[in-house]
Amino acid sequence: MNAGERTIEWLYKNQLQVDEQWSVRTERGFKWWPYQHAQTVEIMGEGKGPDGAVGSCLVVRTEVLRDLELTDSAAVAINGLVQAGAYTMSGLVYDAATRRLDLCSSVLVHDDIREWMQGLISVAAMLQISEVRGAGATLVKQYHVQAAEATSGHPTSGMRATPDEMTTIDRSLIIPSGQGPCAWVAEEFTDVESRYMQKPPALFSMSDWTGVNVEFPYGDFSSLCEVVANKPHIAYGSGLRVTQSFPISRSGGAEGARFALLMNATELAGSPVGYGFGSYFYRERLLCFSTFFPNFIHKPGLLPNLYFAAAQRARAMSVQLMGKDWTSDSFDFGHSAEGRAFFDPPPTVQPEKT
Repeated sequence: MNAGERTIEWLYKNQLQVDEQWSVRTERGFKWWPYQHAQTVEIMGEGKGPDGAVGSCLVVRTEVLRDLELTDSAAVAINGLVQAGAYTMSGLVYDAATRRLDLCSSVLVHDDIREWMQGLISVAAMLQISEVRGAGATLVKQYHVQAAEATSGHPTSGMRATPDEMTTIDRSLIIPSGQGPCAWVAEEFTDVESRYMQKPPALFSMSDWTGVNVEFPYGDFSSLCEVVANKPHIAYGSGLRVTQSFPISRSGGAEGARFALLMNATELAGSPVGYGFGSYFYRERLLCFSTFFPNFIHKPGLLPNLYFAAAQRARAMSVQLMGKDWTSDSFDFGHSAEGRAFFDPPPTVQPEKT
């Protein structure tokens, strides 16, 4: 088995401890019912990750709404929920063919990072189970989106009456871990800035106890990545919020919201850019990608990898949105060896085991 297949098996048997009575094996993974919203975990192909290595693209998706007609008002409502920070390591993806809205996360897994990356994937899956509980009802009842909640039952076992233990992980582990201060501390921010952000691909950076900001080349301009420790999640408490912002020419409102959903569908249900933990949303002529990592997943050494993933997304957005790839001329360092160094794959920093 390759790294992706081993991760699938680890999630099924060890981490999620999926009950055969409430699951179906698929050609590329499995589908299960932790309660009444189905979750699917599958390999969707191969790709290249932030460290340059080729691996399996693994997608986790949980069904939220069905029979959804994506009107302008629906797109704006979905965008508003994401912008407000309702979701953490997943994004809402609309499939026009099935008219279904899912929470999705995607990531590339290969042998060198599988051991620690599969832990992040499992947390993303568990958070989806938690966040799907109110997502559909909020959109239908509060925002009057014309759709139905995507509840369903197992093809032979029927509708599940008792939730799986995994549906309470947020209350038993994730929320308690967020009651104190942010697990990421000032020393980590200053360390990652001094070691990695004082050279390409960073154009400018600054850090303090609240986090670190870094700017990357973006066409002839720059894009901003903000990593902050003092903006807790409304449900999960303290953690790390990472937001990247890319100026775009969309006029706003529904057009911008639809574009953010298109970006989610392209990345979170397909090939991830960086790590596909989070969601795009539109705000005031900016396309933003936002992720919240709860305290529960903190490990020393994780922050540099999140930086490399942000750099890969910044480079991809420069190509896709501005039509300009990074070259040594993108940086103040010009044609120096340091200016060329980023174009070798960045290192993978192994987070410490806990």
